[in-house]
Amino acid sequence: MGSDGAPSPRVRLSQAQLDRACDRHHAYLSGRSGGARLNLPFFDLSGLDFHGRNLTNANLSGAVLRGAALAGTTLDYADLFGCDLRDADLTGAHLTRTDLRAACLKGATLQGARMVECDLRDGAPAAGARTDFRLLGFEIGPADISASTMAGVDLTRARMSGSVARGTDFTGAILTGARLLWADLRDATLAGADLTGAALEGTDLRGADLTGATVEPEALAVAVRCDGDMARIGALAHGGEEPEDLPGLAGPSGAALATMLDRHAKWVASGGKQGRQMDVSGLDLTGADLAGRVLTLVKATNATLRGADLRGAQMQAALLAGADLRSADLRFADLRGATLDRANLIDANLENANLALLVTAKGCQVRSSLVRARMAGAALHGASLAGADLTGADLTGADRSGADFSDCCLDGVRG
Repeated sequence: MGSDGAPSPRVRLSQAQLDRACDRHHAYLSGRSGGARLNLPFFDLSGLDFHGRNLTNANLSGAVLRGAALAGTTLDYADLFGCDLRDADLTGAHLTRTDLRAACLKGATLQGARMVECDLRDGAPAAGARTDFRLLGFEIGPADISASTMAGVDLTRARMSGSVARGTDFTGAILTGARLLWADLRDATLAGADLTGAALEGTDLRGADLTGATVEPEALAVAVRCDGDMARIGALAHGGEEPEDLPGLAGPSGAALATMLDRHAKWVASGGKQGRQMDVSGLDLTGADLAGRVLTLVKATNATLRGADLRGAQMQAALLAGADLRSADLRFADLRGATLDRANLIDANLENANLALLVTAKGCQVRSSLVRARMAGAALHGASLAGADLTGADLTGADRSGADFSDCCLDGVRG
């Protein structure tokens, strides 16, 4: 996101004002009265001190944090979409599953940061859903971490497809299972980095230092290592099916999505004899209208369904592990037997949703699984979670009035 010469004026906070807002956020996370989620999109927070703060689930999208002191700060599950973090100090920060799409981290220091499953993909595919950025005249582009210091960073299963990381120092970084499709890592230092299981299709590694790095030969075979590889890799990419998270592939178009939904409904109705099971795993369906749709047994692992309309949807036994369902509308949805482990349901509306046991035609019982699900601020009024597994789930600030938690597994639940 371009921040210099921004077309809209920004509100500037003083350090004292920021400290008060952060204190209210801490109270919000602790479930204390007077708490309020930190919600400062597009604010000018450059140069301010956040050191050691817990800003889990904060909304700082589009904010200017240039040169900010964020060392040791916890930003897990926070919305940093399109943030300007140039030259910021994020040493040892926690950024698990943080949304950093379209963010600019040029020259930032992230040494030793924990960024497990964070999202550093190109933000352009989500441009249509980010009306706030459009209205303010901001352009949305790829995440840019060029020339930043990321030595020793834990980027396990991070999504970095389409990002720009030219000249970035990844010395000793953990990139196991990371998706780096078509990312620009020219002249990056990856000495001693662990790239086991990383997806490197089309990744530009020209001039990169891979001394002592752990990476499979087959992964390097589809990466760009020299100028001659560009034409070869491009031919491979256009000769077959594109990977699900190539830059520009936000998810199926409206017509394509409608076709997928119709085929899936036929597949469910025919017991798998007709149609085709719907698989949108890893795709971006932000704001999709899926109200009342048949999504039984749908595969949507790690899908982005933020703000999606899923009211009354039939989602029995759906596979939604790791899905981003922040602010999604799931009122009256049938989620019996669904798998929502590690899903992000922060601020989701699950009023009168059914997450109770699913009893199959053969009499087998399948419990809904929300192990380590993030449900802070979710609306659960009237929802049925009877028999569900909520081990390690975060229910901080969730509205549980009238909800049925009978026979639930609540080990380690927070809030």
